[in-house]
Amino acid sequence: MSLLTRIKTTTLVFILAAGLILSACNYPGMGATPDLFATSAAQTVSARLTQPVGPGNLETTEPPPPVIATTEAPPTEEPPTPTKTLTPTITNTTIPCDRAAFVTDVTIPDGEELQPNENFTKTWRLKNDGSCTWTSSYALIFDSGDSMSGPASKQLTSGTVAPGATMDVSVNLTAPSSPGTYKGYWKLRNGSGVNFGIGAGGTNPFWVEIKVVPNTTTKTIPLVGGESGQITKSGYISGDKIAGDNGSNNSSQAFLSFNITGIPADAVITDVVIDLGDFTVTGTPFSALGELFVFKDDYGGMDASDFVSSTPSSGRLIAWSSNSSLGNAVADNDMVNALQTKVGSSRFRLRLQFNKQTDNDGASDFLTFNTVILKVTYYTP
Repeated sequence: MSLLTRIKTTTLVFILAAGLILSACNYPGMGATPDLFATSAAQTVSARLTQPVGPGNLETTEPPPPVIATTEAPPTEEPPTPTKTLTPTITNTTIPCDRAAFVTDVTIPDGEELQPNENFTKTWRLKNDGSCTWTSSYALIFDSGDSMSGPASKQLTSGTVAPGATMDVSVNLTAPSSPGTYKGYWKLRNGSGVNFGIGAGGTNPFWVEIKVVPNTTTKTIPLVGGESGQITKSGYISGDKIAGDNGSNNSSQAFLSFNITGIPADAVITDVVIDLGDFTVTGTPFSALGELFVFKDDYGGMDASDFVSSTPSSGRLIAWSSNSSLGNAVADNDMVNALQTKVGSSRFRLRLQFNKQTDNDGASDFLTFNTVILKVTYYTP
């Protein structure tokens, strides 16, 4: 039975009992018995109300406990966490008194090609990136690297350069005499003698970088015929430029004399190429006698005393080990250095000889050089 049905049944029973009680109170002839009747009726109602619910007694089913309507308080929500407003921390950055910032190269950008000993002016554009004003007591100073004949220091300005302002800083320099890349580092100095430069800490130098690339001249140096030829161990001299040995096991050395008067006395030699590719072969000189060497030789007029009876272990400029290698023109730094020592004189002379004087086999093994070419590249400062 539903709860609603139970409530309706109980209510109906209660109303009927109450009606009986009221009727008994007013019934005629009852006299002194109305209380007894009322009590009986009330007990009957009470019994009905307390009788357990069961089959066939639906109207006397015990009513369910009263439903107490409660108003549930809404769940208490935690108050929202207030959003904190972050106040930015202001860091006071101290700007150094003296600091520069590089702006641009006004002249001579990095890698500029210049001639040897060429004078030039390097100009940087710098910004006063510090908090102090540059005055006439400030200076540009050489820090390290290649000075390029620049001054150790020079006055930075005759006026003032306020913080945040820019100025062009110049110095007169001279390119070195030798080809190559050169780099010089510079800084500034304040009136108290403290050096400073560029960058966040004001400690880095700024620089000038150049490349010395001279205008060169290449010449073919003529061979002097009357001063070139062969000298044998036995003292035989001829104009044939022969190196090796003959059937008599008589070794021969070739002497080459070049007229270098056409090279200026102040020339700087940058390259020397010797070409012995025009030659004829008799026998197997490289197999029989080993490598062919070339030496610088300041001989005078060709005579028997110029023959070298042994092969020096030092002073070799170039070595060839085969006919094929001899056929290639050779550029050699040792040849450059050897010729440089003779610049300003009239002759540059060489001697060609094999590692072995002879193999004593009674067979001819030698090379005869026909046209010998010497090309020299140089520049004048």
